[in-house]
Amino acid sequence: MTTKRGCLIALEGIDGCGKSTQARQLVATLTDKGHPAVTFREPGDSEYGQELRRVFVEGRDITPEEEMRLFLEDRRIDVRDNIEPALASGKHVVMDRYYLSSVVYQGVLGLDPAMIRSTNEAIAPRPDLTLILDLPVDVALQRIEAARGGANSFEGRAYLEKVRALYLTFADENSIETIAADTTPDAVQAALVARVLALVAGSPPA
Repeated sequence: MTTKRGCLIALEGIDGCGKSTQARQLVATLTDKGHPAVTFREPGDSEYGQELRRVFVEGRDITPEEEMRLFLEDRRIDVRDNIEPALASGKHVVMDRYYLSSVVYQGVLGLDPAMIRSTNEAIAPRPDLTLILDLPVDVALQRIEAARGGANSFEGRAYLEKVRALYLTFADENSIETIAADTTPDAVQAALVARVLALVAGSPPA
């Protein structure tokens, strides 16, 4: 009997939109409903991901090109060690950020979004569904302040406004949709679950 390949679902959005919490809850719900699922975050735990986390905390002291390279190398390892094995085993994979984050976050720094995307799609599978958790920047910054007491180098108001705007340019593409994230966490989760269950119920065999 042929094992069905899992679906790849990416949760995207500006910092503060609640992706990490929603990804964990989504995986728990899918699993409870008989759809085995796992979640992975980006950047990951490779040496490249650790360097990116240092940059998050200490501030950008690298070029946009180097930042893109670090994300690309970290993602290459994530695909090889985590994403592809899980999908091949029939598990659905929920990504807490994926390559669309690189497209928008490095894109607003001056790199060509189309180039970033094509470079990533050469080494990383395209998601079956990307859900952008859309949130006004003022609300995102209030949440970040409440949770951590302040923003990091990726979370300035002007920067996040540009990131949000660039995210929304992709919202009409096939398999990329937006979910309003300025409602309650339960409402966001309900919208995610409904959309993802519709996808996985029709997931094709490998």
